[in-house]
Amino acid sequence: MKPTEFVKVNGQFWGEHLRGVSEHLTASHSRELPGPLLFPRVMVLTETPDWNILEFTGISREYRSLEVRRQKAAGIDQYFADAAGSKPVVILREADVYQDATIATETGRSALRSRFPGAEGLIGRELVGTGDGKLLQFAPGNYSVLNRVLLASGQRLHWTFLAIAIHRSEPADKYRDFLQNLVNSVPHLDPVGTFAVPRGELDQLLKADPFGSTYHQGLHKTTVGEFLQQHEEILLSAFDATQLIREPVLEAEDGTAVTPDFILERSDGTHIVGDFALPLLETAKDGKKRRRSTTAAGDGTQYGEFFKNAENRAFAKTKYGVELNDPRRLLVTTSQDAVEVGEAEAVEVVDYDTVLRLYLAAKS
Repeated sequence: MKPTEFVKVNGQFWGEHLRGVSEHLTASHSRELPGPLLFPRVMVLTETPDWNILEFTGISREYRSLEVRRQKAAGIDQYFADAAGSKPVVILREADVYQDATIATETGRSALRSRFPGAEGLIGRELVGTGDGKLLQFAPGNYSVLNRVLLASGQRLHWTFLAIAIHRSEPADKYRDFLQNLVNSVPHLDPVGTFAVPRGELDQLLKADPFGSTYHQGLHKTTVGEFLQQHEEILLSAFDATQLIREPVLEAEDGTAVTPDFILERSDGTHIVGDFALPLLETAKDGKKRRRSTTAAGDGTQYGEFFKNAENRAFAKTKYGVELNDPRRLLVTTSQDAVEVGEAEAVEVVDYDTVLRLYLAAKS
């Protein structure tokens, strides 16, 4: 299937399907649903030399026509930021569908327990392997579906709203038949491409701006400080934190300084030093706002030497009241971008859609 055909089939099929779900279920069967039904906002279509990949991103409290984004990746492993290896946790065979599940290495599963207590409500069916750090192996000539699946490997965490990978040798008509069979195979009140959250507190939380459209919208007009102010409660809840320090300036004894986007103090007394790889604005020294690149914040590895110095840590404690002894280092990315970081074993990478989903899970 040519990339143009892939775009056309997905645009038509998912537009009709999700519009129908919104008009029918939310209007006629709202009382039968377990709670508010949430929809994606963006359909990311990725072309690799051998695979076409569809992924839904963004979380919205109502259906709107999907924004379509097209991109290329060097390979399917790069797209899913998967490690090279020969011992995957899961081998995806012909037309495999994984739904409401967690696919993780032992290290990734352990990190979920300690770092994201609220994620336990997302775990579902568990597939955990020792292996060599690799999560997925895609067999050639097949369709693979990850529907509401949490991928946890080493320092990376990603929740897939819906991801479908198909080999480029598959024809368009066969792919459309596959999609129709997929949506027909699930319960009527749990349609593919959506998920429901319990009624109650979440009804009010979903009225917040991040769920009115998607966090992508308006980012080019938003500074890091404004983003942190608007999303403070989400970050605190998702990371089980009690305090957020916005845009700290941490001076070193040699006169230099490191400037992470934020510091989180968790309920267990540990800390996270984080940066955004999001297309936000930054305020320059002359006071003007400029768009920074998604790599401008660095990858978190630059803080290693700083926190090894006792005098640097003492200064941070005096200025901000936090003891930064061996803090976790975090990079928050967009869902569709595979970000390469140095010292990958020391820097956690989490996309913001996953942060939003962790927040909803923690509040459920």
